[in-house]
Parts: sequence; structure tokens; C-alpha cells
Amino acid sequence: MVVATAFDKTLLMSELQTVFGVNMSKQDSFLMAREYIDDWVKKQVLLNNAEEKDIGSSDEIDKKVKDFKLDLIMYEYKRQLLSEKLDTNISLKETKAYYVENPENFELKQNIIRFIFIKMPVDLEKRHNFWNKFGNADEEELSSMAVMALKNGGNAFLDANTWLAFDDVLKAVPINTYNQEHFLNHNRLFKIEETNFVWYVNILALRIKDDLSPFEFVEDNIREILLNKRKTYMLEKLENEMVQKARNDNHVKINVPQYE
Repeated sequence: MVVATAFDKTLLMSELQTVFGVNMSKQDSFLMAREYIDDWVKKQVLLNNAEEKDIGSSDEIDKKVKDFKLDLIMYEYKRQLLSEKLDTNISLKETKAYYVENPENFELKQNIIRFIFIKMPVDLEKRHNFWNKFGNADEEELSSMAVMALKNGGNAFLDANTWLAFDDVLKAVPINTYNQEHFLNHNRLFKIEETNFVWYVNILALRIKDDLSPFEFVEDNIREILLNKRKTYMLEKLENEMVQKARNDNHVKINVPQYE
């Protein structure tokens, strides 16, 4: 039988608000308290049924609990060792060397581009004819146009050094194409006209699917790869050193049964 504990309503509401860090209405508090209690009851019913079937007292469960505890202890100990011993600084020289030595790992799975755009209100474009300036504008002129667009409900992206997946660009910029490769190879500087806005787009560089990824596009991934390799190497080194020290100090004894 499941025996429901008598919940202190005021205390429960207070605890819920403390956990979520917000002041809730009475209705929200009631609904959350109801959900909390229902979840507790569900767990107690399942545990009660499991106990009736004598699940939880077997040697197999005890072994799993013990193994899980040991795994948690080892995980926390290894995490602590790494936090104390691991050098997480990966140099630019290391990342570039890995990039050059492993080109097969950096084949593009998608089309990527470096580009800028300004989404300009149509009425401003008609008065100032920004399009004629856009293609040859320097950074200061582009910034000035972008500020004007933003102040009047438009938008802009001027980070010319960042590589972006073309699929992601299509979610933000109203480019219509059924063949990405054909479009990219035939459109670099163009504008898209809408009812209230006109988009100025300049594709500065592109890499097509199956090409080699630019180093800048995969640099963060390379750092993560090298860091994981360093973690693995250091853990193996530390574990071997600890085992060897334990053997040298006679802290390890192995009794092997002798069989005829």
C-alpha cells in the first residue's frame, strides 16, 4: 500500500518558488504543486509494485548499484585530476598542423559562405539610392548604411570574416533557389526587393559541398578534438603512474589460484 505523506501546502509553495526563483500566482502555484504531488505518488506506486515483486533486493540489483556508485566515484576523481593537471591551452600552431595533416577529416558536408547584407527600408533606398554605393563601400560607409537601416526598422550583418552554412543563411535572408551550387556560382552581388524592404547582399567567398573546409570554419572543432586527445593521454598516463606507484609501495597484491 502507498501511504501519501501529508504535504504542508504553504511550505510546498515556498519550496517551489525558491526552486524556480519566481513569484507565481495562486493558480500557477496550485497547478505546479498538483504536478509535483502527482509525480511523487507515481514514483511511490511504482516502487511499491516493484517491492511486491521482490525487485530491488536481488544480488543483481545490489551489484548494479555498487558498480554505478564506483563508476560515479571514478568519474568524479578523473574529473578532479583533469581539472588539476590538464593544460587546456591549444596553440594555433597545433590546430593548423592537425588541419594540414588530416584534410580527409574536414570535407564539407554543406555549402558555406562569407557574406554581408543590409536590409534597407524601401523609402530610404528611393531617397538615397544606397544600392549604387553598396558594392564598393568601405567599412565606414557600410556601417553608416547599416545604422540607418537599423534605425528605420531594417537589419544588417557585416561580419565579413565569419563562415556560415548557406542553409542557415536561407532561413534569415529571402533567397529563393532550388539549386544552391548553381545559385552561388552565378550570384555574388545582388539585391532582393520586397514590398517594404530591399536586401543588399554581397557574397564575398564560398566553398561548395565536398570541398575542403576553411581552417577558420573548423578551428573550434579541431581544438575540441585535440583537447579530447590530450585528456585521454593524460588520464592513461596518470592511471599508469598511480598503479606503478602502488606496486612499488607494495600496496597491490594479486593472489592467483594455482591449477594442476
